[in-house]
Amino acid sequence: MPMELFIASIMRPAKWVNMLIVNSSNSKHRRIDVRTDGIRWREKNHEQFSRLGKFFQLKPKTLKIEKEWRDEIAFRLNVTNFKVAALDEVTIHVPVDRLQLQLDESHTFGLQCNNCSNYVMPQRRFSFITQMPMVTMQPRKYFRINGTPAMTLSDGELYYGLNYIVMRQRVLGFGVMRNREHIHCRRCLQLVGEALDELMAVKLYVDTLWVISSKGGDRSQMSEGQLEERFAPLSVSQVMLQLLPNAVPSSKHKSRIFLKAVRADGQLHYMLLLVDVRELRLLRSNQSLSEMFNLNCNVKRTARKGLKANRKGQDACFWPSGESKPKRQRLGAEKTVHEVKVSGYRGCRVNYQIFGNDAQLSANSEVFEQWHAEGTPMLRISYTTMMDLMHELKMNEDLVNKLERSAL
Repeated sequence: MPMELFIASIMRPAKWVNMLIVNSSNSKHRRIDVRTDGIRWREKNHEQFSRLGKFFQLKPKTLKIEKEWRDEIAFRLNVTNFKVAALDEVTIHVPVDRLQLQLDESHTFGLQCNNCSNYVMPQRRFSFITQMPMVTMQPRKYFRINGTPAMTLSDGELYYGLNYIVMRQRVLGFGVMRNREHIHCRRCLQLVGEALDELMAVKLYVDTLWVISSKGGDRSQMSEGQLEERFAPLSVSQVMLQLLPNAVPSSKHKSRIFLKAVRADGQLHYMLLLVDVRELRLLRSNQSLSEMFNLNCNVKRTARKGLKANRKGQDACFWPSGESKPKRQRLGAEKTVHEVKVSGYRGCRVNYQIFGNDAQLSANSEVFEQWHAEGTPMLRISYTTMMDLMHELKMNEDLVNKLERSAL
């Protein structure tokens, strides 16, 4: 299929839309026609059309496709009269998925430091295990009202969130020690969590813990492994949905997220995210357009039969409204038009920096101190999660660079 994929980026109140088209055509006779009702990809015997005009009014123009733009074509469309209701109608809502922990009230389990196998919490069973009722990396926000503790945990309760679990402090054994608010393994001094004194509770970091568990107290069914692996995997999109509610406003349109991770060898990593809170909309073609082409009408029909099928609504091929009936063509040579439908998504722009060695950490210490002094909390995630996040942000960065280079 000549036009394989397209993405449109919309950030109001800007009066333009950035477009990126990925295509696989080698034809020398290609062009993009922009009309008030949408965009058309035209070739000798083939045409694709997307009704973008139902989302905003387009300013007409024609773009000739040069040879050097064979695979990816980026351009900017001047638009007016955004139709928000139409955008909302095709926009897919992506909910925050529940975190899935493969431990429940039927399990007896203990927790060890994953660095030295020292017991952090002896074997026990909890009577109530659940995800935090609100999406947050800061459990204090749930347990406090107007800055005052509203409840305390019982010994049998365990709550969990992204890379942390919360439990009553006294259920921990003698294998831990405190240094101010920090909880360390007593044997190797690895940092395994932090104290929530006002709740008489602790927040333990999942990526520092090894779990040994059995179901129903049956030791013959004992299993062990990284606690992190007892959580169902999350997509990077879901990780971001977990992190965004923790962003701290830094200006009218910006907010900050400060992430920390520790590699298995002890190397500290920081990631700084600067989030643009202004609404970003994306329109994307629904599916592989090559698949659409294979499912579409047989190009060996006559023009008359093509028009008849269109009137009955029985075929994906159509003649765009407002165009005159095509001239009679030889059988098999008619020009077919394939509609490209789109789905909408909400997003946000994120600028990121990552610091993964001692030289980088030292050179940027003043930036870290400033963010901390201005009220941005440091949120611990696992090293694996940070690397997945960095990889996805890098890919999106490349996509945005292509989308906004506006070659045409």
